[in-house]
Amino acid sequence: MRRAPSLLLLLAVSAACPQADAPEAATDEAAEGAPAEPPFEVRGEAEDLVLTWYDEEGPHLAERRSDIPEEHRARVRVDSLRLAPEERDPAHVYVADLRAEEDGRYPVRRYSREAFDALVEEAMGVADDSASTQVAGSTQGGAASGEVVIYGASWCSACRAAAAHLRRRGVPFEEKDIERDPGARAEMQRKARAAGVSPSGIPVIDFRGTLLTGFDQRRIDRLIERSATHTL
Repeated sequence: MRRAPSLLLLLAVSAACPQADAPEAATDEAAEGAPAEPPFEVRGEAEDLVLTWYDEEGPHLAERRSDIPEEHRARVRVDSLRLAPEERDPAHVYVADLRAEEDGRYPVRRYSREAFDALVEEAMGVADDSASTQVAGSTQGGAASGEVVIYGASWCSACRAAAAHLRRRGVPFEEKDIERDPGARAEMQRKARAAGVSPSGIPVIDFRGTLLTGFDQRRIDRLIERSATHTL
């Protein structure tokens, strides 16, 4: 099972004027990230964290380090759902190198959200069409069809990737933020219990009665094709 799909630590800003090479340094940091210590431990199998790895098919969620293909462990987004909303930095994410531990932990770098998303999109070979949060047929509060629901959070890149893919496929949907809306969280948990699943990450997607945990593009595509066949 792929889990669902963040962040913290602000860099100190000097009051002095930046030096001439500051723009280049900023560009390097955006591309490669900056060494960071997240407010949670990243060690061993990292089973208590949300792990998001990516390849040419997009982002995927993993329950533990060993579930991630070895060739994709160098840049894995790590996050803890135990962090309170006020502890999160919505502009940045933590990315760990899960290939080998150093002093009992995996090295972690902090990326801007845009920089990490760009890495995912580069691997997918697609343009970023996820900036808009509302499109025809979908809103934050409810969709015209009411058939497809993404339960997620504002900081979740896998949630945004799922929304972007549904937009590309022309599927109306609604997004519900389980952090900001207790009712949405309760609704998601009720559906999960009914389906006999126990999601430990986001997104959780209700696709016309089929509950998906994590963003699995291939499975969503199969469900879309199945729905299209049934409506013919």
